[in-house]
Amino acid sequence: MSRYGQQAWGSVELGSEVNISVDNNLFDFNVDGSSFSLAIPPGNYNTSRERHESELVEVMTKTAANLNLPVQFKLGGMHYDQKYNVLIVEHLDNRQEHVLDGFKGNAADLLFGDVRFNLLPRD
Repeated sequence: MSRYGQQAWGSVELGSEVNISVDNNLFDFNVDGSSFSLAIPPGNYNTSRERHESELVEVMTKTAANLNLPVQFKLGGMHYDQKYNVLIVEHLDNRQEHVLDGFKGNAADLLFGDVRFNLLPRD
């Protein structure tokens, strides 16, 4: 069994504060051809690159768990010319490959962008 499930890494920097309202709170995606939608509770969410923690990622994972979605959300650190954090969508099954795609909804551009990496389950 691998330590991590299939992961899709976003390309948008999660800034130090993200404001979610009813106008930008829907994050939709597909897992193995099935569509899912996550409504993020409106609020102001802080992310700290230095401490590698994010209130937004925490609330998204908690909401996904309450809905019995097959994914969790994580904070990923990118290290190109500058260091920044991105949203990771990770499948809960870490034994086999899964297709994570179709990222859309009125929160997708703000929180995820394009798939930067699509990583297979691994240790």
